[in-house]
Amino acid sequence: MFAIGSARQRARVALVSAAMAGVLVSPGALAQEAIGELRAVPSALLSIDQNRPVVIERIVEVFRPAFGPGQEATVREALVGMRADQLLAASLAPNVDGLLAVMKSADSASALAKPVGKALGDTAVDVVYTPVTPCRIVDTRGGAGGTLLTNDTRNWLAANPGGTFVAQGGSATNCGIPVKPAAVLVNLTVANTQPGPAFLVGYPFNQARPNAASLNWVAAGTQLANAIILPLCTGGGCTADWSLFTSSGTDLIVDVMGYFAAPAATAVDCISVASAATAVAVSADTLVPLPVCAAGYTRTGSQCTGAANIPSGYLVETSAAGCLYRNLSSVATFNATATATCCRIPGR
Repeated sequence: MFAIGSARQRARVALVSAAMAGVLVSPGALAQEAIGELRAVPSALLSIDQNRPVVIERIVEVFRPAFGPGQEATVREALVGMRADQLLAASLAPNVDGLLAVMKSADSASALAKPVGKALGDTAVDVVYTPVTPCRIVDTRGGAGGTLLTNDTRNWLAANPGGTFVAQGGSATNCGIPVKPAAVLVNLTVANTQPGPAFLVGYPFNQARPNAASLNWVAAGTQLANAIILPLCTGGGCTADWSLFTSSGTDLIVDVMGYFAAPAATAVDCISVASAATAVAVSADTLVPLPVCAAGYTRTGSQCTGAANIPSGYLVETSAAGCLYRNLSSVATFNATATATCCRIPGR
């Protein structure tokens, strides 16, 4: 149980309580009969959830006189997405600025709760682009099924199960592309076109053809090219990788320039970086700093090495800064080094 401070706050609680009870109460009546305390908060929140439309309407009604042009719709939309405790906080706001602060806080909490969709190894999210030497994979001029006809749909393989392109009038190699990447970057070129205006669309096999065109032309004999990212068929039933629809007859040339594939973990790459030999002064402590790792590497370990068989030399401690040596001799120095182990995970 807790006390509600101002009359305005008590009116807000009365407003919410009335809404939860299903009673229609005007703001003027609430001002005359404010509630002093709010009891059984969990039950109150449950009741707010059960009567959300009424609660939202009453909050909007109280603050409506202070809304600017078009602000009411924005506030109402924000209230609909709030949790019960956030609606309670909104009902207790002393003014519009307080209400907007509650809305901003609720929006931030909602954004934090949304799934980000970033996971190493996802087949379609955060994929990595790898360029290849431009390589021709399709050329219908004199082969690969011949010229495409008007309203023709042709299905293609990016690579066969062995990783080599099938007979499509292009290269007999895999062009540096692994089997089944998520997408390829290709340059589509039309030649020997028939009368236009016309268009063609490239899209994943086994999916509905999208409305967006990949390339357009307006007249016969036009030769045009356009580079696009072309997603490939995923999952079962992919007897082909991608499809192409053309609204008018044309020959097609496709050159692949790179591919998008899921990240792949690789072995940790580690190197050792040693400092120069540092003289440890007589009767003194001397810190030998650890070398800085090269860009892209992170220090994961260290090693401290001093001259052998020096009875006066000691390693005092190892820290993030380096190796601290102590020389108890009053007549002779000795040399020591600090070595950093620097590692990275290259990935793909």
